[in-house]
Amino acid sequence: MTEKLTSSGALSDLPLQVEYTTLLKFMGFAPLSLCLVALDQLFLDGAFRHAMHLDAETMINLMAILTFPHIIASLVSFIDPEYARYYKQPLLKGLGVSLAIPLISITLMGVGGVMMAVAFYSLYHNIMQQFGIASMMMAKKPDTTYNTMKWLLVLPSCLGYAAIAFPFFPGMAEHRELYMDLVGGMLGVACILALRYYIKIHNDPSIPTIGKQYFASNAVWMLVSYVLIITGYDNFAVLVSRVVHDFTAYWIYMVHDQNRNTPVLRNPFYKLPTMLGLKPRQVLLPFSIAISAGLLMLEGTGYIMAIIIAAFNVMHYYIEGHTWKRGTLHRRYVPFT
Repeated sequence: MTEKLTSSGALSDLPLQVEYTTLLKFMGFAPLSLCLVALDQLFLDGAFRHAMHLDAETMINLMAILTFPHIIASLVSFIDPEYARYYKQPLLKGLGVSLAIPLISITLMGVGGVMMAVAFYSLYHNIMQQFGIASMMMAKKPDTTYNTMKWLLVLPSCLGYAAIAFPFFPGMAEHRELYMDLVGGMLGVACILALRYYIKIHNDPSIPTIGKQYFASNAVWMLVSYVLIITGYDNFAVLVSRVVHDFTAYWIYMVHDQNRNTPVLRNPFYKLPTMLGLKPRQVLLPFSIAISAGLLMLEGTGYIMAIIIAAFNVMHYYIEGHTWKRGTLHRRYVPFT
C-alpha cells in the first residue's frame, strides 16, 4: 500500500506541522536588530556596540554556545537505529571531512583560518536553507533567474561575514574598508536583481503571498547583516544570523522528533523522558543547551576549542545537505503548511 504524502513530502495526518507564518515571524529579528542599533546610537552613545567587541578567546566560546545547541539537536535523531542505518554513508563521510578541514585550516592559517572558514560556511548553510524554504513557500521550482539572484545574494553575504575573522589576521584590518566596499557593490547588484524578481512575482496569483513575503524578508536580512557589519556591530550580525537560523532549525527539529516518535517510540533517546511523562519536543531544546553549556567548561586553549567547533560545524552542514533532501526519512516527518 502506497503511503499518502503531503505536498511538502511528509506523511499525512502527523500530529505537528511547521507553519509558514511561524517561520516568517522569525525573520522579524533582522529589522528588530536595526531598531536596537538605532537606540544604541541615539540614546546609549554606542555602549551596546562597545560591549559587543570581544577578544578572540571570548569570540570562540561565544561561537560554541551559539552554534552547538542546534547541532546537538540535529544529531539526536541519529540515535534512532533506522536513521543510523539509512544515513550511514553520509555520516561516515561527514566524520572524515569534519576532521580534515579544521586540522588543515588550523595548520595552514591558525585559529583565524578556522574562524573564517566556519564563518563563511555557517552563513552559506544558513542562507541557502532560508532560500530553500522560500522556494518551497512559493510552490515554484527555482528557475535560472531565481538561482542566479540567490547566488549573487549568498556569496557577498558569506564574504561579508568572513570579514568578522579579520582581527585574527595581522595586517588584514587595514584592508577591511576596501573589502567591504567590494562586498557592498556585489550585494547592491544582487538586491537590484532581487527587487526585479519580487516585482515580477508580486502580481502572480499562482504564487502564495507568504512565499513572496518570505523571499523579500531574506533579501532584507542580507542588507541588514551588511549594515550591521560596516557600522561596527560585527558580533551582533553573527548573533542575529544565528537567531534567525537556529529558531527556524529548532522548530523544525522539534516537530520532526515529536512526529517521528508518535505514536510509536522509535528513538531510544526519548525512552526515559517518555516514561517521566515528557514529550520529545519538550526535551530536545533543554538537552541541547545543557550539552552545549558543558562544552564551555572544557579545559584547553582556544586552538582546541576552535578545532572542536569547526569539526562539529562542518560535520553538521555536510550531513544536513543529505538529511533534508526531498524523499529522505527526515522530510517524511516534517509537514510544512
